[in-house]
Amino acid sequence: MGSRKLQVMPGVVIEFLKQLPIDALILLRSGNLTRPGRFERIVAQCCTELWMSFQWIKPEMPGDSGATFDRDVAMVGASDVVLAFFAEEFMSGGTEHVVEKAIDQRVPVYSYGIRNGNLIRIGEEDPNESWVRLAPAV
Repeated sequence: MGSRKLQVMPGVVIEFLKQLPIDALILLRSGNLTRPGRFERIVAQCCTELWMSFQWIKPEMPGDSGATFDRDVAMVGASDVVLAFFAEEFMSGGTEHVVEKAIDQRVPVYSYGIRNGNLIRIGEEDPNESWVRLAPAV
């Protein structure tokens, strides 16, 4: 998942997708009444081009601010790993919330940010180091 402020599509996302098993399911955030963010739309397009399955995860109750929180918690719980991309070199907003939920649920999470136009890793939590080999290196 990526911050709505993210202006670039890190190429490491495509390389990561190419490494996944063909039967992997990519979960992407979307609103009920709003269009998915640019980052998620590009990832969906990449999945289509790579013949990979993806699913839009939407809040249960449109207009309920708590539903977005619940969507993020459920989405993390259904994930094997979370990759989070931020427009800056620090975490913020709803995407930061997803990282926090991944840590709470002990789901491996790798976070990346942009510094001077370059991708940097700004955090990770992979308790069993189960994804360290596949996580994008920067």
